[in-house]
Amino acid sequence: MKHTLHFTLLATAFTANTCRRTPPPSAPPGAPTETSPTPGQPNTNGGSPYRVEAVTHGGTLRGRVTWQGDRPAMDPLPVGATGNPAVCGTTQPFPALALSASGGVASTVVWLKDIDHGAAPTTRAVTVDQHDCRYQPHVVAIPVGADLRMTNSDPGLLHNVHAYYGYEGEESWFNAATPVGIPVVRKAERVGVSHLICDAGHTWMSGYVHVFPHPYYAVSDGDGNWSIPNVPPGTYTLHFWHEGWVRSEVPGHEHPAWSPAWERDRAVRVDPDGTVTADLTLTREGPTG
Repeated sequence: MKHTLHFTLLATAFTANTCRRTPPPSAPPGAPTETSPTPGQPNTNGGSPYRVEAVTHGGTLRGRVTWQGDRPAMDPLPVGATGNPAVCGTTQPFPALALSASGGVASTVVWLKDIDHGAAPTTRAVTVDQHDCRYQPHVVAIPVGADLRMTNSDPGLLHNVHAYYGYEGEESWFNAATPVGIPVVRKAERVGVSHLICDAGHTWMSGYVHVFPHPYYAVSDGDGNWSIPNVPPGTYTLHFWHEGWVRSEVPGHEHPAWSPAWERDRAVRVDPDGTVTADLTLTREGPTG
């Protein structure tokens, strides 16, 4: 059986008055609270620990994230004299929002918040490469216990990865130099989102790592498409996350500041062998739903 849901997430343009390692402005009223439980603790929605069980007659969740209406300002970020412009260029692409020609929105993370049983996560390593002076992919999702592998493909350039727990958290996960040809590997041991920045003068570099206790998550591709297969039949809370894309500059601080992430929940029912299509639309007019 097929079900189709259409959601709209309207995003207000506002100015964030933050700097690196300073908490961002308060999220809009009703925005969810971010939590990061440690392994063995309840899942990201505060439910029971995840149980691995065989899945029979699993269904599929899929959809597309698209942009509607006027596009926000997405000006390139300046590299500056201390940012290795000979290698990185004089500007770098806007990192916080990527839209395809047809309006697809990349790098939206979608997951089941309250699922407590199902297939075992695949704990294969996930690689984020520092290429063209950017973290690529910009957003990744991995299961808890898997290795995050940071590589550097920019010849002659020393990069650095400083990972912080939380969207703009204070607590450091790791801070490591990443020479070309020498990967840095760290095990993902805490469920939740972490923020990647560079402390080696490349202030525009930013990325996110989402860690889950289960395999029921996806990141939208370059045209906004995503899919979550083999979902045990049942009713769940489907969660959408996209980083904030409103930028502000704070004089005297290195890294640009960004608005809070936009997040929305929707109830979905997955029938045996069924397919649920859950599309999401982003706009600039203001939060709704």
